[in-house]
Amino acid sequence: MYMYDTIKNYYKKDPDSPALLYMGKTFSYAQLFEEIDTAAKKLSSCVKAGDVVTVCMPNTPECVFAFYAINRIGAIAHMVHPLAPLNALKKFMTAAKSKLLITLSINLNKYAPIAKDYPIISVHPARSLGWIKRKLFDIKVKPYRGDMSGITDYDAVPIGEFPPEPKRDGNDTGVYLNSGGTSGEPKIIELSDNAINALGNRGLEALDLPDARGMYMLAVVPMSHGYGLTMGVHTTLTYGAVSVLMPKFDAKLTVKLINQNKMHFLVGVPNLYRALLKQKGFNGKGLRNIYVGYIGGDVAPQMLLDEFNNRMKEAGASGRLFEGYGLTETTNVCVVNNYKYNRRGSLGKPFKGLSAAIAEIETSRLLPPGEKGEILISGDTLMTGYLNNPEETIKAFTVIDGTRYVRTGDYGYMDDDGFLYFVQRLKRIIKISGMSVFPRDIESSVMELDGITGACAVEYKDHGKTKIALYLTGSPVPEQTVKNKIASDLSHYAMPTIVEFIDAIPLTPMMKADTIALSALATKTANGEVN
Repeated sequence: MYMYDTIKNYYKKDPDSPALLYMGKTFSYAQLFEEIDTAAKKLSSCVKAGDVVTVCMPNTPECVFAFYAINRIGAIAHMVHPLAPLNALKKFMTAAKSKLLITLSINLNKYAPIAKDYPIISVHPARSLGWIKRKLFDIKVKPYRGDMSGITDYDAVPIGEFPPEPKRDGNDTGVYLNSGGTSGEPKIIELSDNAINALGNRGLEALDLPDARGMYMLAVVPMSHGYGLTMGVHTTLTYGAVSVLMPKFDAKLTVKLINQNKMHFLVGVPNLYRALLKQKGFNGKGLRNIYVGYIGGDVAPQMLLDEFNNRMKEAGASGRLFEGYGLTETTNVCVVNNYKYNRRGSLGKPFKGLSAAIAEIETSRLLPPGEKGEILISGDTLMTGYLNNPEETIKAFTVIDGTRYVRTGDYGYMDDDGFLYFVQRLKRIIKISGMSVFPRDIESSVMELDGITGACAVEYKDHGKTKIALYLTGSPVPEQTVKNKIASDLSHYAMPTIVEFIDAIPLTPMMKADTIALSALATKTANGEVN
């Protein structure tokens, strides 16, 4: 079944119920499908089944319309992060053999040069909000006034015939997502409609709810990210919940919506929850409207989960923040804590129908509970493979006792009750004098110090010798205090030789910590090239 058909099943049940909430405007399921079908008619004049269309947009209604319209046509939606640099976007589109780019008009200053090779459809950020808000937006953010060759405004695209029913099988590729891959090298991941629907169908299990109709889900993680696409939007719409679209996280608006009982599910990275906890209004009776929060996408310090959950308890709220686990190769979340089963320090248990295993790295031999090795995931949400990269696709999978697993590239273990624990990315394990050092242990240790808001430990070479550099954000703490904390928690092999506070941890286009850039910075520091 196509993703389009999956959410249309709910539309048929209750067309008048709310589906999207964007900047104060609500779209019913009927309005949602009117816009999706209109978008399909527009795109059908230049896109056919099997084509690849790149969507580089934050979470706006038009991003949702475009995604499902592309799916309805039978084309492939290539979702790219809205902050991708121009050269990265060019590289992604070339690799995907994309035919068209859909992006916001405010991005044209950056992306207009692509129109020489690929036609662009531009969408005004306030298109759905009426002409008054659109004019106010144009006063605040000056419209693009450059060369419009190859660029067409979305509203100027003619409406054609409704495209014929596509014949693509549900197991065929429906979505391309960019990822670092399990080996850390950038790749394009192919996901089928069936894989995304299989995850969406487990949404109520993740939430531990019998019904989510009329409840509101924060959708700020971009649809270019597996979690933002599958949980923030697709799963939400599958079950008749409301996707609260945010192009950029707004902590004050989120608190306002919580107090208005229009934000029941929170999903995001650690910094999102840190920002919420700093809000003066994030306390009191309003917090009782929160049903549950999920944290992922980066290391989630236990102290952050504790702070959030203590705030809930102080407000007399039953909502809790849980950690989960997933990667794009598994269509994202595949292991989760929830109200039914949770264990402190763990990532939770796999969804029903999915399984996790731990394998010895050298031999792929399955290991018993308690022993550490590479985390493997099996089930019906696995990726089809890496686009045009058969060698890496073969490396990403392994078959053990007849079961096909994705090799996650993560190091961890399972306990006797089936709870999964993450230790470290395999590619980030640092060898010091033959001993394994886990950067996450270092980062978790120092994050317990007051004032530190971010940490990233990386290895670097100093005259051929492997050493550790630790980069921190937040209020400066004396270097010796940092080292004393590490010495009290970890072995002396984990002691960094460089400890430095920086303004922000650099990020890759996939919004992960750029460890390569920090390693290069550490090497320059060691060589005296940085003051």
